[in-house]
Amino acid sequence: MTGQPIVVVTGAAGFIGIHLARRLARDGCGVRAIDVQPMPTALAVDGLSYEQVDVREGGRLAGLLEGVDTVFHLASVHLSVHASFEQFQAVNVAAAADLVSACYHAGVRRLIHTSSVGVYGHVADPPAQEDSPKHPENDYERTKLAGEAAARQRADELGMDVVILRPAWVYGPGCPRTAKLLRSVRKGRFVYVGDGSNLRHPIYVDDAVDAFLLAASAGADARGRSFIVAGPRPVTLRELVDCCAHVLAAPVPSRSLPHWLAHALGWGAELAFGVTGREPPLSRRSLAFFENDNAFDTSAAAAALGFRAATDLETGLKRTVAVASGGTP
Repeated sequence: MTGQPIVVVTGAAGFIGIHLARRLARDGCGVRAIDVQPMPTALAVDGLSYEQVDVREGGRLAGLLEGVDTVFHLASVHLSVHASFEQFQAVNVAAAADLVSACYHAGVRRLIHTSSVGVYGHVADPPAQEDSPKHPENDYERTKLAGEAAARQRADELGMDVVILRPAWVYGPGCPRTAKLLRSVRKGRFVYVGDGSNLRHPIYVDDAVDAFLLAASAGADARGRSFIVAGPRPVTLRELVDCCAHVLAAPVPSRSLPHWLAHALGWGAELAFGVTGREPPLSRRSLAFFENDNAFDTSAAAAALGFRAATDLETGLKRTVAVASGGTP
């Protein structure tokens, strides 16, 4: 991206959104950050304005799109175990299509729509490519796939320039899931489900942000396409956890639960925590982290966007730990 364009980031209070919005402001863009949550202190930076807006509020959102060059759409219903299917559908599908329309009518040049590699579910024949079979396993994954289709259909109808990104498992400073994993390893509480041989494909958050910026400035051949963005290589879950232990100078975890017991505990935790409305420490959905194979081919993003992840797992985890300890990345 060149010059000093005005950009919008929806879902800006989320983990990736914060990193993206800050990077855009640092690069000289005028950033309009939008989220349903109150503004996090991390977004109190020069060149950035913040609006607490629900993406389903079409009227308010439309006013924020005037004069905007690029919209980065990250807002979604994501981590909540207790969200209803109707909530997932309203935000991840209907609001995504409506945002395409709003961008078109406001004269926005390009919309970067954020999906997820979760649309593939378990990858039976890794590495998956963009056109590999899709087997979403929960409401989040199903509505992210439906949201892609809805956004693309609306874009085709209107002639709107939309590029879709499917990030893999993004980790780094400020990520609650990364912090939870590191905390459990540091305290000796991490327990495998099964033998830890399933594949994960981590991507450091700075590399993910690079992918968003490249998607915004890519040529016309990127228009209307979906791209997987993932780290330098997939690793087994055991490799991932061992690397966490190495970076933390903590004992290497070895305890494990059988799959049947973990599923029973996850089901029970969902019921128990559902009464209070709090998120359970373990759920049937979170068990995919221990069971599914996720490994991806990023050659399409390399060819069309120029994307190549630069941060290996150990370096990314060291930066994450340094920031959590009050250092610099």
